[in-house]
Amino acid sequence: MLGAFNEGLKSLVNIMNNGTHPGAIFVCGNSYGVIGDILNNPSRFGFRVVDRGCCSIGRNQGQITCLPFVTPCYNRNQYVFWDAFHPTQAVDAIVAQRAYAGPPSDCHPMNVQQLALINF
Repeated sequence: MLGAFNEGLKSLVNIMNNGTHPGAIFVCGNSYGVIGDILNNPSRFGFRVVDRGCCSIGRNQGQITCLPFVTPCYNRNQYVFWDAFHPTQAVDAIVAQRAYAGPPSDCHPMNVQQLALINF
C-alpha cells in the first residue's frame, strides 16, 4: 500500500515540476524504501534488533509507545524501532543522509544536496 502511494507521490512531484509553479522545485524523499533497505539488511547498517522497540511495552516490546515510567534500552543505536510506531534516531539519520546525498530512488527527482546547488 505504501509502495503504491509513493509511486503516486513521485508522479505528483513530476506533475508539480512541469513548469506550473515557476521558481519552485518539488522533491519527495522515499523513507519507506530506505527503511525497507534497513529492515532487509540490518547488519549492513549496524542494527541488531529489528523485531521489537527500544522503549515500549507489551508483546515484543512494541504494542504501545514509550511511556514516562518505561526505561529505554541502553543500546538504542542497535534498534531499528524506538517504540511500536517510530524508527530510532539512528534510522532517522540514515534516512536524512540518503535524502541529502542519495540516488533518485531515495529522493526524487534529485537529492537535497543537488537541490541546494540550483541557482534561481
